[in-house]
Amino acid sequence: MKKSIAFLLVLVILTVFSCTQKSETPEETKVRIQQESAEVREVIENHNVSLNRWYASGDIDSVVTVFADDARVMPSNFPAIEGREAVREFWKQAMTLGQWNFNLETVSVIANGPIAVELGRYTVQIEAKQELPPGIKSYDSGDYVCYWRLEDDGKWRVVYDILSSDQPCE
Repeated sequence: MKKSIAFLLVLVILTVFSCTQKSETPEETKVRIQQESAEVREVIENHNVSLNRWYASGDIDSVVTVFADDARVMPSNFPAIEGREAVREFWKQAMTLGQWNFNLETVSVIANGPIAVELGRYTVQIEAKQELPPGIKSYDSGDYVCYWRLEDDGKWRVVYDILSSDQPCE
């Protein structure tokens, strides 16, 4: 009986120790995050090149593929836009004003596992088909923050997109 108890005790201890993972040292964590950040930055920069092209051509169906289903876009001086379909409708309406020429420039990316934060700068020039409504300028520039998430399908998508114009209000 004592041998059985000792055997069970050893078995439990071995099981517990074999299931525990070695934790990263702070230096290992830093190196991993730097590597992940560089990899994700490349993905985001490729998305931004595509977004610049899609906005200019009015290809909103492609634009919204970069946004998560539960995306929240917070443009300067406008109410938040919630959900991929609302983003699609916003941009379909906005495209009726003319051609939108964006330049999205990634300044930095920090990634850790399935999440990433991008800081960037943007400019946008609208080649208007008509007089623009009040509050919409033909040119804007500023900063943005995007929170990206690696989705179940293996694609990085924008969950939160926050814009901060550096142009004065009219």
